[in-house]
Amino acid sequence: MKYIIFLLIVFSASVYAEEHGLQVSKIGTNVYVHTSYKLLKDGYFPSNGLVIGTEEGVVLVDTAWGEEQTSQLLGWVSKNLKKPVIAVIITHFHEDRAGGIEILKKLNIPSYAGKRTISFLKEEGKSLPEKSLKDNDNLVFGKTKMEILFPGPGHSKDNLVVWLPKSKILFGGCLVKSAEANEIGNTKDADLKEWPKTIRKLEKSFSKISILVPGHQSWGGREGLKRTLELLEVSK
Repeated sequence: MKYIIFLLIVFSASVYAEEHGLQVSKIGTNVYVHTSYKLLKDGYFPSNGLVIGTEEGVVLVDTAWGEEQTSQLLGWVSKNLKKPVIAVIITHFHEDRAGGIEILKKLNIPSYAGKRTISFLKEEGKSLPEKSLKDNDNLVFGKTKMEILFPGPGHSKDNLVVWLPKSKILFGGCLVKSAEANEIGNTKDADLKEWPKTIRKLEKSFSKISILVPGHQSWGGREGLKRTLELLEVSK
């Protein structure tokens, strides 16, 4: 059964480049952004995660947006990087981050998340990551180190960020807005009072960012932190 699922995933890689389907963009040595899409009321909206090649295999930061595009992403990795996916870090409990966990389980791919994320997913009756992360944690695969931090509440009360110290790439997830964003977005599970404090904590903690990848839209540099604060101010 597992082999059949794997064949379906590899086949799906051939269609990943369809319009509004999965896209993968290289942003550094062995680091890529995976972008998947969902049709919302104003059209297709992009969601970003990371693909990180290590000496031991490939690590994903967040699944793609739902099971189908997560299958496509795993197929892309198999076809293009020719290494197994050995871990997936889930940065919060929403579907654009955790919507593909069930696919990971079927393929015995371990997933990691903070204790808050696991608790929220359990409350919603969703598939759960197997491994729990501390609020300030490190994962090392071969010579590749990843620092995972819960800087405080913001977009959600469980949002994590992932720092790659070697390349100075910060994955801000949905805690951070793109410089092109024109609104703060979904605040259903947000802590609007604490969010600005959390962003300022990121500004102090990560003074030398080469690339900042937000959860949605285009990536860039530290201007994404400034833009997030601006949008939070006007959303009051």
